[in-house]
Amino acid sequence: MRLSRTTLNNNKKERDSNLELLRIIAMLLVLMVYADFKALDTPTVGEVMNSPLSSFLRYLSESISIVCVNVFILITGWFGIRPKVSRFCGLVFQVMFIGVFIYLALLLLGKVEKWELVDWIKLLFMRRGLWFVGAYMVLYVISPILNAFVSTASNDTFKKVLIAFFFIQTVLGVHSKWNFFCSGYSPLSFIGLYLLARYMKLYAGRFCTLKKRYDVAIYLCTVLFTTFLAMIFGRAGHDSQVLYEYLSPVVIVSSVYFFLFFTKLSFQSNVVNWIATSAFAVYLFHSDPLFFNQYYLFPIKDFYINDSLPLFLFHTTIIIISVFFVSILVDKIRIFLWNRIILVLTS
Repeated sequence: MRLSRTTLNNNKKERDSNLELLRIIAMLLVLMVYADFKALDTPTVGEVMNSPLSSFLRYLSESISIVCVNVFILITGWFGIRPKVSRFCGLVFQVMFIGVFIYLALLLLGKVEKWELVDWIKLLFMRRGLWFVGAYMVLYVISPILNAFVSTASNDTFKKVLIAFFFIQTVLGVHSKWNFFCSGYSPLSFIGLYLLARYMKLYAGRFCTLKKRYDVAIYLCTVLFTTFLAMIFGRAGHDSQVLYEYLSPVVIVSSVYFFLFFTKLSFQSNVVNWIATSAFAVYLFHSDPLFFNQYYLFPIKDFYINDSLPLFLFHTTIIIISVFFVSILVDKIRIFLWNRIILVLTS
């Protein structure tokens, strides 16, 4: 399911699976990125000096996976949002269903207290800390304006707007006081990525039409560049987190060429498509406030402290895979219920 498709997911039309596979991989990278700096923090100067291999692998993991959110928005922009009330309602239903499911499951297990009225209000008004949901809803609502610009702007005008936007975002947004960019955690950054993807789809400039091996090479070069620069920053005691902001120019370039590689693949898989329709649920499930810290971050941090490096990687991989597939299965229940609701409302 691309992020704008949250209603009826059982499409009759067979579609290519290249970007559906990318949705799945991007969501696994989301799980991976949270399992790194979010669970373990960035390596300290002492860790970089005394455990360079472990620190290098943590930086490498972050460099590989930090493209995750940008890739999701690029996919959305590539297809374009065709806003409908039913689709927006489907997104709201999905967010609420996953939240209620986790709450009821933990309540039955005796792990949480009964919700007060304020907790239900937070769920209803999307105020539970799921930043991506709010930012994406803003993008969804204003997409008709963006689409109107895309359909009327010339190639030259479109290009100039993109250059100006990313220049301003880089100057004002990267490691600065201008909080409205919020390090890429904002609808404003989503707008830039959405328009960039629309431009690549419609005009396919020279930077979009490289051979697949060059896309991979550029992505790997950006990953290694960020990793080695982070090691230098970490060793010198500088804040390496600035290198891993979603609006960092290097992260954006890395995201674009990771994305472009998949646009040049062509294959079909019913299994991939079936899993991809529920990919967004993985974010909603693992980032839920009742689940995130206690059942995702804390176990990973405990493994890191107590396990050897190979055992830590094994245990963390098991958690990531488990959360991924449990989320997919839970969302299939949501899809079944939502389709039944739609049938009742339209009958």
